Amino acid sequence: MDQSDKLRLLQSYWYSPRRLHDSPTRYHFPGDRFLPNRSLMDLDRAHTLLTNKTTDFKSSKCDEVYQQKLIESQSLNSEGKRIMVFKGSSKSSTKSIRFVDELRQEMATISDNKSKQAPYRSIPKAEMIVLDAPGLLDDYYVNIMSWGKNNVLAVGLGPTLYLWNSVDQRIHKLFHVREEDNWPTSITWSEEARTLAVGYTCSNLQLWDAESSKLIRSLQGHSERITSTAWNGHILTSGSRDKSIINHDIRARNHLASCIKKHSDEVCGLKWSNEGDRLASGGSEKQLYIWEASKMSSSKFLHLFTDHCAAVKALAWCPYQHNVLASGGGWNDRCIRIWNTQKGICIHSIETKAQTSQGDIE
Repeated sequence: MDQSDKLRLLQSYWYSPRRLHDSPTRYHFPGDRFLPNRSLMDLDRAHTLLTNKTTDFKSSKCDEVYQQKLIESQSLNSEGKRIMVFKGSSKSSTKSIRFVDELRQEMATISDNKSKQAPYRSIPKAEMIVLDAPGLLDDYYVNIMSWGKNNVLAVGLGPTLYLWNSVDQRIHKLFHVREEDNWPTSITWSEEARTLAVGYTCSNLQLWDAESSKLIRSLQGHSERITSTAWNGHILTSGSRDKSIINHDIRARNHLASCIKKHSDEVCGLKWSNEGDRLASGGSEKQLYIWEASKMSSSKFLHLFTDHCAAVKALAWCPYQHNVLASGGGWNDRCIRIWNTQKGICIHSIETKAQTSQGDIE
């Protein structure tokens, strides 16, 4: 038997039984009628489908149709092809395998996005704890509660300021004002929760060290009671019944950085954006101003919103959308409005059926 006869015999073993063709067909991979060709099978995919546990979940009819199409495409059986490949194909399977890989990658991306979605929070229907608050001022315009990043609640009860630790449930009295009718009307923790800014009825503004329970310094500038304060790094902003907004640089001896007088009534709401480049101020005259930090010395505001029908006190910036602000109105308004401060428009309005005194977005 010569060399050419041996070669033909070997080819007959690879492709048994032999078929007669008018034109010889070139196969890309060898195969056999009894043993499947492993090179043409996705064994990793088969092992994954056999070993992974599937979780049933409710889905829409559209999702079910999509999943069925996806399964048909990944099984390579949508056109009646054999799952077990016993011989090579006359056409290259590169295109179909690439298509399967793309679908598999898309499925992995969808699964990864679903796993990253935060679950809905369970809002309790009953209070977790009730604290006695004798002497709490019945005044909508004051801000005498502040929760710091240290999980300590600072609250003013009449002439006394208390610190309540939510971790160990301990209560600490920071100070007691001896002067009559000179009570705290605005309390705000600093960003690092070490310093408390306290505004008083007598128009005085003080900085207190919460750890040592010592007075750091007093800041002057207002002529009437201070009802709102907000921190922006080393800048402390205060709003008063005298209709003014003052920026204090607590690092400097001459702390007065800028003073704005645009509100026509008491400034009862102040909130700096998370980036510190914009300030929202609300007044009892139903007006909401948006200020740019770089232009506050010129008293030129960015936007003025007059949609509320009552005092604007509750303010909260969105932590994940830079230009979005939420504002809540008083009793005659009973509404929360969402603003795009870049375009100066109201995005959404929500009826609350009650006044909104404080706001926060998570």
